[in-house]
Amino acid sequence: MKLKRAPILVLTCFLLLCSLVKAQNINRQMVALLQEELHNSHADTARIRILVELGKYQLYKAGEAKADLDSSQHYLQAAAQLSDSLGQQVWKHEIKSLVMVLTMERGDSAGGRKIYNHLIEECRRTNDKATEAATLFRMGIWERVRFGSYTKVLHAYARSMQLYKELHDTLNEIKMQKEIAWMHLTEGKNQLAEDMLLEILERYKAAGYKKLHYTYNLLSVASRVKGDNDKALLYAIASVESMQATKDTLSAASFYGDLARIYEDVGNHKESIKYFQRSLDTWRQEGLPNFAMFFAASKVVREMISQGHAREALELINRLQSEVPPITLIQHAIIAQTRAHCYEALRQYPLAEKYYLSALHKFQEADMDFEGSQQLQQHIGRFYLSRGDYQRAGTFLRKALSYYPQKNAVSSLMDIHYMLYKVDSAQNDYRSALNHLRLNKELSDSLFDENRSKQFSELEVKYQTVQQEKNIQDLNNQSSLQAAQLRQAAFKQHVTLGGIAVLVIISGLLYYLYVVKNRHNKELEVQQIKIESKNNSLQQLVGEKEWLLKELHHRVKNNLHMVMSLLESQSAFQRNDDAVQAIAQSRDRVYAMSLIHQKLYQTDNVSTVDVAEYLRELVAHLKDSFDNCSKIRFDLQTERIEIDISQAVPLGLILNEAITNCIKYAFPANKKDNVILIHMSDAADGQVQLVVADNGIGLPPDFNSKRRESLGMRLMAGLTDDLNGIFTVRSENGTIITVVFARSEIADMPAASTDLNAMSFSA
Repeated sequence: MKLKRAPILVLTCFLLLCSLVKAQNINRQMVALLQEELHNSHADTARIRILVELGKYQLYKAGEAKADLDSSQHYLQAAAQLSDSLGQQVWKHEIKSLVMVLTMERGDSAGGRKIYNHLIEECRRTNDKATEAATLFRMGIWERVRFGSYTKVLHAYARSMQLYKELHDTLNEIKMQKEIAWMHLTEGKNQLAEDMLLEILERYKAAGYKKLHYTYNLLSVASRVKGDNDKALLYAIASVESMQATKDTLSAASFYGDLARIYEDVGNHKESIKYFQRSLDTWRQEGLPNFAMFFAASKVVREMISQGHAREALELINRLQSEVPPITLIQHAIIAQTRAHCYEALRQYPLAEKYYLSALHKFQEADMDFEGSQQLQQHIGRFYLSRGDYQRAGTFLRKALSYYPQKNAVSSLMDIHYMLYKVDSAQNDYRSALNHLRLNKELSDSLFDENRSKQFSELEVKYQTVQQEKNIQDLNNQSSLQAAQLRQAAFKQHVTLGGIAVLVIISGLLYYLYVVKNRHNKELEVQQIKIESKNNSLQQLVGEKEWLLKELHHRVKNNLHMVMSLLESQSAFQRNDDAVQAIAQSRDRVYAMSLIHQKLYQTDNVSTVDVAEYLRELVAHLKDSFDNCSKIRFDLQTERIEIDISQAVPLGLILNEAITNCIKYAFPANKKDNVILIHMSDAADGQVQLVVADNGIGLPPDFNSKRRESLGMRLMAGLTDDLNGIFTVRSENGTIITVVFARSEIADMPAASTDLNAMSFSA
């Protein structure tokens, strides 16, 4: 299945891989056994089952190769003919459900939807709830992968879960609940997804279900994206152990790769490379092209480069591409990115730049907006930084940072902030440099504090202990157990004695460092006491003021969210489309205001809003609110501008109205290459200029900007007056809305908390 669109979380290559794992539940070895069974089978329902499984295997292979789809059609047609001859109505429906997927895989979406509508109607007429539930699930996968339609997918999954509940099919009901949790994870709703997955885990255990590794794996991903790597490591280890206990190794390569990435995040490089290598070896045994395989190969290649074997690393990726040719854009992208690393290590910089930009182009062409895309921007930024090209380095690093933080690993954000600190320092933007350094330190402290380091060590010891116990158990089955135990005891004795000697030396060094550190600290204490006596009272007053302001913004945000919930509840009882649309517009306007108070509550600066960050989240909300946004590309060209709250609220409402109008009215249904440009920059004499433009159909011929007949136009014009600004709208290859206003002087003043932090840092 060629994945053209994925959400922006986590998520990681893992979420792409899961699409294939969910649909593809057999491997090549199982296929060989099925073909042997088919050869010896009779014309009965067992033969239908074999034909259907073989058809599914060919259907859900990665990519959309015509030969695979033709083979799938051959098996499904044979199964349909046998089902008709035996009068098996349930099998007939199941086969038609798979034919629906086959039709859409061939590019005939309309034909697939026609089969879907007819099949759902037939299942309801014959009360075939099981096939209806399975068909809703399959259509949900299609809607999510092709169009990113979260609302439609969640509705389909909820209906499927209800049908399984009515059938008392507990395991499939829980499976659909897990699919809904997974959808929330891809949306970036990490806490909600984690809460649901914990509930699912308990339900599985209560039902006696043993294959818990898939749920543990999702919990690991959710924890990793949140930056809670102690829990992520715990769940990843539990996933591997559950897989080994049940001998269900179908997704072993995926689980090894995820464990490797967590070890990478916590700095255990040795274990990380070991599991990336194990993941790569497992994928190569299967011999099918997969993004996760090429991603694991890229990690192994970079390890070879670090050891001075760049040329051998280049040969490895070239050989792998020859053995298992890539078939999707993102697979070609990760290979190009890996080659770029090799050429950079070989100091062939023009080739390295060529392959970096080629990989970026392929990710953009595939419209893939996930963690792998962010890391590519990060690597390109590092490449230009190492070459001293700070302008381009900053451009790519800020693009990497623009990915929504709740969907990216904390370790990646930490690295990006540190490189931006170097970029801004080189360009003499010291205020921004210090801000990035502060954010890097905060993320570093949250990721590597002392308690977590201790937990990581405990978890690794537990895991290594389990592995050693398994090895000892295997030795019990060998005839030479006694001799092996004696050798092991002698070895442990030597290791213990050596360890004690090393411990004594280390203890002496630690004591010496402790004495030196205490002496230095006493000298600093005198200076620190003087500084603290001056800062304490001021910090206390400022801290109380900032806390009160944050609490105020928090409560305002909560009240606005309550208003939004009331509007959504009211919308559910409306039957008039105009009323529903009006409520939806009001909800979006309330969200635009609540987002400002949310940003003020979440940041140290309680008086100004970063417009660039605010705009990204507002656009993301509007994209989720309208179904046609999958066909629109948003081009955000916003400088880093701090706006006072008194101006941020009317500005946010203007942005909401302007972008909403573009989404709703600018583009006809058959138009392609739809673009909405949002540009905001500092103009002359302290002015700020906002431009929202589209390349759509433009304004009506009889439009008169002075009359401002629509509510949206009157609202934008009135809000611009509140800003003491100038509002214009005109047609020019589409519609262009321009707002120019003078920025408040408050936004230009440094925050008190920032000054205090700077004073403490200097001291």
